[in-house]
Amino acid sequence: MAGYQGWFNTECDGRGKNWRHYTNGPRPNVNDYVFEMWPDLREFNSSKDLCPTGFQFSDGTNAPLFSSHTDIIVEKHVKWMYDYGIDGVYVQRFVIFMKSQRCVRDQVLQKIRLRSEQYGRIFANMYDMSGANENTVYQHIKADWIHLVDDLKITESDRYLHHNGKPVLSIWGFGFKTRVGDPERVLELIDWFQNKAPQKYQVTLMGGVPTWWRTLTRDSYTDPLWSDVYRSFDIVSPWTVGRFENTTLADEHLRDLIIPDLAECTKHGIEYLPVIFPGSSFSNRKPQLEFNKIPRMGGDFMWRQIYNALEAGSKQLYVAMFDEIDEGTAIFKTAETSAQTPDEGNWLTLDVDGYDVPSDWYLRLIGNATKMLRESGSVPPTRPALPSMR
Repeated sequence: MAGYQGWFNTECDGRGKNWRHYTNGPRPNVNDYVFEMWPDLREFNSSKDLCPTGFQFSDGTNAPLFSSHTDIIVEKHVKWMYDYGIDGVYVQRFVIFMKSQRCVRDQVLQKIRLRSEQYGRIFANMYDMSGANENTVYQHIKADWIHLVDDLKITESDRYLHHNGKPVLSIWGFGFKTRVGDPERVLELIDWFQNKAPQKYQVTLMGGVPTWWRTLTRDSYTDPLWSDVYRSFDIVSPWTVGRFENTTLADEHLRDLIIPDLAECTKHGIEYLPVIFPGSSFSNRKPQLEFNKIPRMGGDFMWRQIYNALEAGSKQLYVAMFDEIDEGTAIFKTAETSAQTPDEGNWLTLDVDGYDVPSDWYLRLIGNATKMLRESGSVPPTRPALPSMR
């Protein structure tokens, strides 16, 4: 499964959020844009489905963009999951916006639900702790989950992800030094979700945890009580985006982290969900960062991560991310070459590392890896030359 941000707005979508996640100004243009990859939107009607920007293509036509809050966009995204054999998505729900943007996030989640039911995909909710308030976060998460269960009734969908007889819920961010969290209160929250809550609110709880959760070093808080927090989750999923930059370092990550992490999880009866990512670039939002800092290498970088995780014994993978064009980790269809981007701007195209691949390349790779995992539990060490669609 992949993570799904669903956070892109345009001035045309009627949500009053202007161009959120595309620009900090009134309209994206060459002097003000904060995303790295240009989406491949050739399957959409430019005048009906998309919104004009301040960019132009080389032929002088306007270069429009999509809103994550448009029915046709979400329908197409979920259909791509079906077409390429990707199981589904964890839909991100940011704790900091649970009150101010609840209605907007509800609509995205409901659209994903509708199309998952239509196309036979699965979905689950993932809370993101970024920017959360220490004093209110615990009660807000409980209250919002009760809202999702009682009002939206998302767990009644036959496409909502269940595991061990309970709906799966993920909370990402507890334990990171850059996020809030009191380990005692987090343990109480975990216990509520697993045991103390009324039955219909109980879940199989996944924790999106720091990379060095097991050793309480580097990106993790060092208080020993966090060790109890991490080992209280039913599933742990250590974050890896940006933690290594090439296949050699990916192999070191396997040796130093994945293999001992899996052993630790097995020891404590916890399931392990490794995170894989295609590459990363974040220079348009943060100009101090290097463009194409973590090259995709035509899919070789991501494929090595898939191979390593499965060879270590993992039976499941989390793909970061489906639609994250801000940080350049998207696997959905994006521009192959500069011919498909506006004539101004600095864009991470799929040929940037010298590989001639189609816009759906990463959907194909993930779809084929999913098929191989399901059939044999492993993938070959070298990525397929041109994976076909399901």
